[in-house]
Amino acid sequence: MKIKMPRRLVSLILAGTLSTGLACAKKSNDSQKDNIYSNKTVEIVEDTVELNQDDLVLHHSNDESKEEQEYINSEIEQIIEDELKMSYYVTATENVNIRANANKKSEKLGMLFKGQSLKLLSDLDGWAKVEYDGEIAYINKEYIEIVKSYEFPTNNQIPVIDSNKELDYYLDSVSFIEATAKVNVRCESNTNCDVLDQLSKGERLPLISDYNDEWYEVEYNGGVGYVFKEYSKIINNYKNKNQASDIVFMISETPLYNIDSFEIIKNISKNEIAEVYAQTDDYYLVSVNGTFGYVSKKHSQSLGDNYVIIDISSQNLKVYVDDKVIIDTPIVTGKDSTPTYCGVFDVYKKEENVYWPEFNVTVRYGLAFNRGEWMHDASWRKSFGGKEYHKNGSHGCVNIPLDVMDDVFENVEIGTPVLVKR
Repeated sequence: MKIKMPRRLVSLILAGTLSTGLACAKKSNDSQKDNIYSNKTVEIVEDTVELNQDDLVLHHSNDESKEEQEYINSEIEQIIEDELKMSYYVTATENVNIRANANKKSEKLGMLFKGQSLKLLSDLDGWAKVEYDGEIAYINKEYIEIVKSYEFPTNNQIPVIDSNKELDYYLDSVSFIEATAKVNVRCESNTNCDVLDQLSKGERLPLISDYNDEWYEVEYNGGVGYVFKEYSKIINNYKNKNQASDIVFMISETPLYNIDSFEIIKNISKNEIAEVYAQTDDYYLVSVNGTFGYVSKKHSQSLGDNYVIIDISSQNLKVYVDDKVIIDTPIVTGKDSTPTYCGVFDVYKKEENVYWPEFNVTVRYGLAFNRGEWMHDASWRKSFGGKEYHKNGSHGCVNIPLDVMDDVFENVEIGTPVLVKR
């Protein structure tokens, strides 16, 4: 069995966990054994993001005993199990149908192309039960292999919310009143005065004060108005005081909780992203498309520091370095009949002058990220972005303007995470 491990994770283990965890584990042993951790490396197979389980060892000098080597390997395995969240996936060894039930005559829901993966729910007799577009589906085990996948740890640089500090220490807030039904805006705090305006349900005005038990004082046309509390409520809008500390994606559909009441604001789709500003033990304080709230850490995952986000709905690609956008470009993704698959992948191949004989096409720059799907230039296209992709899109690749692809190729390395979302 192979362990799918992003290159950034190998670096993490080498630079952090192994350098401290292993040394501490053997602290009580003699100095000769302490020194065996100082010059070890993990062998990366070719230039891909996969490690054979047999290769996940630390090489050692000839005078080190077999017992010491076995100890080191067991420590690595234990660190991986302790530190990383693990799931099982199926990867197609050749193109295979995705079916509604576990038999060959069942309805075809789609196709898993060679090298592509889906999350494994359970291993059945002859069939793999998988998650496909949020639904349960089945794949014949004859055409797949089952792999482990370890998720990247949470970014520990995110500020922790101090229970002794108010939320405005982290965010600026602006308060509004929102009409819960049709309600009048009056010139004074009584029903006998003139009506300045009427708000429909959902309309808002900036709040000046919680005036008394029955009325809110609000801003209206540069002046002051009053709104009856029975037909309105206070809504707090937030904006960040500092730059986001991290970006996470949703590993499953998850609620966004209101900051004040902790009621559910809305559900966030799988693979949607959120900017993270602070954290508690169990939740991230985030902004999702401008709306602030809390999301569960169990349902979200960091992308690290450097990554690519491809948004199919907006036909846009962004390259992030140190969590900052350095490239923002329109693109063309796969057409409806041959879509670009959503999910989180790693760049596993980086080539120039790539030729595809089946299409008789050569591209200047190519970055492969999903075992057959590529980011590449497309000089034959006159325009990018918009809705053209529905009928005139690619066969699943991500087409990028040549002058932009030059920069993408320069800044995106093998092992860089690629999030594809709608």
